[in-house]
Amino acid sequence: MTRADVAAELGCTADRVRHLESGRNLPSRPDLIVMCSLYGVAEQDRDALLETRAGARKAGWWQTYRLPKWLAGYVTLEADATRARNWEGELIPGLLQTEAYARRVISVGDPTASETELEKRVGARRRRQDRLTATEDPLKFVALMSEAAILRCAAERDLAEEQLGHLLDIGKRPNVSIRVVPIDAGIHQGTAGGFVLLDFPPDTWPETGYQEYNVGGHLVDDQSGVRSLATLFGGLQERALSEKDSADLIRSAGGELKASDHGSDGRPLAQIES
Repeated sequence: MTRADVAAELGCTADRVRHLESGRNLPSRPDLIVMCSLYGVAEQDRDALLETRAGARKAGWWQTYRLPKWLAGYVTLEADATRARNWEGELIPGLLQTEAYARRVISVGDPTASETELEKRVGARRRRQDRLTATEDPLKFVALMSEAAILRCAAERDLAEEQLGHLLDIGKRPNVSIRVVPIDAGIHQGTAGGFVLLDFPPDTWPETGYQEYNVGGHLVDDQSGVRSLATLFGGLQERALSEKDSADLIRSAGGELKASDHGSDGRPLAQIES
């Protein structure tokens, strides 16, 4: 049965059927009943699906933040994921950002955002980070980032010490892995931009990718596209430093930052200038 066949029965377009299949749109109760009939779903399974649909209508915490639609779709999936693998070339991954760093990144990336919108997005990012420190079933987070992201962070002198220190602290958690791809790795698989891969409990939802850019983002649910991202991530892991060596690099960037804040006699530059 093709999507066009299903669309004809539902009185909609094939694209809408595709969005229902991918989970981007929630089916209406009548649509779900018709689809169950079309697919020959057993009565007990139909009842379970109808119950699941009713639960899906309940508001998640992220809805109170009124996130952009493209971001809300990703956050919805992230909340149910068991593992996230994230590559970032220029920035510290969102789930590892301090509040000050996140505010800087969001304000620079979207200079038209109002102060209210900025605070909502920063607040939502903080709330998402709770998954990393949850006492039950914390999110397994595998973060790969370019050394360039560390160096750019160090250049933001007013927030670098806190952010780099946070990376060292959060990286000690058993569910968090932080590794750095050094500059001398040369041109690598991740030069086209950052992305995330989400894994879910068995038999619930297929692995899903996500890519973000300045004016939005999109989910990658086509399995060939997801496999391509997974292959890219594997290649980046091969080029990355170990967790220990990555921590040493981050610690070194923080040490150089502190050293550059002092003159040759060891006194803070601010004291010398005053």
